[in-house]
Amino acid sequence: MRVKWQDKITNSEILRRSSMDGMEALILKGQLRWCGHLTRMNDTRLPKAVFYSELSNGKRKSGGQYLRFKDVLKRNLTSCNIPWSNWERFATQRSKWRKLISEKCKTFEMKRLEHIDSKRYNKKIRPKPSYTYSYNNSGQLYFGSCNRIFKTKFGYGSHIRAHSRR
Repeated sequence: MRVKWQDKITNSEILRRSSMDGMEALILKGQLRWCGHLTRMNDTRLPKAVFYSELSNGKRKSGGQYLRFKDVLKRNLTSCNIPWSNWERFATQRSKWRKLISEKCKTFEMKRLEHIDSKRYNKKIRPKPSYTYSYNNSGQLYFGSCNRIFKTKFGYGSHIRAHSRR
C-alpha cells in the first residue's frame, strides 16, 4: 500500500483500501462463530454446559456490573441485526450460519466506518467557538455567572465549555 504517516490517511480509509475488516468486526465474527460451534456441540460437553448454565446462588455488587459472555453476545447479535430470540436455530446449520455471519459482519463494518466518517466530518465542519472575554476592574479575566477568576484564556474557554454541558 505504501502509505506513510505523513500522508495523513485515516484508519477507515486504510481499511477500505486493504479491503479488510476492523478489529471490532473480526472479534465479533470470531465470537459469533464460536457460539455457533457451541450450539452444535454435544450436550454433554463442558463448554456447552458452562455456556448454557445459570448461577444457582450469589449476589451482584451495586454499580456497573461486569458483563457476562451472554450479555456481550446479545449486544453483538443486536448490532449485527441477528434476532436474539432465534439465533440458535440459524446456528444449527454450519454453512448457513457462517454465511450469515460473514454478511452481517460486513454490513456491521460498513455502518461502523460510515459512522466514524460522519463523526469526523461533523467535527471538521463545526465552527470553532469564539468567546467574549470579561475583565474585572483589576484587569483579571473572570466569568460573570460564577465570579470565577482565570489566569489564562485557555482555562476560561474550558470553563465556558463545561458550563455549556450542564
